[in-house]
Amino acid sequence: MTDKETADKFALMVKPVTDEYGFSLIKTEYVKENGNYYLRAYIDKEGGITIDDCVMVSRRVSKLLDKEDYIKEAYTMEISSPGFMAEEPDAGV
Repeated sequence: MTDKETADKFALMVKPVTDEYGFSLIKTEYVKENGNYYLRAYIDKEGGITIDDCVMVSRRVSKLLDKEDYIKEAYTMEISSPGFMAEEPDAGV
C-alpha cells in the first residue's frame, strides 16, 4: 500500500467520526519524517478546533485503527487543527 493509499484509507475512517461531531476533515497524510512515520488528520469547525475536539476524535479513530490494523510499520497518529496550511486542503475523500 502506498503512503497516499494509507492516508486515503485513514480518511475513510476519520470522515464519519468528524461528520458525527459536525467537524470538517480538511486533509489526511501518511508521511515519514526523520525516520518516523506519522498518520495525520487535520480537522476544523466553525470557530476553530480545540484540543478537547482533537482528543475526542483521536480516541474514536484510535479504536478504529486498532480494529482495522492495516498499517504494518510503527507510526504515530495525530489529530490536529489545520492552522496555517501552505498547501491546498485535500482530505482524499
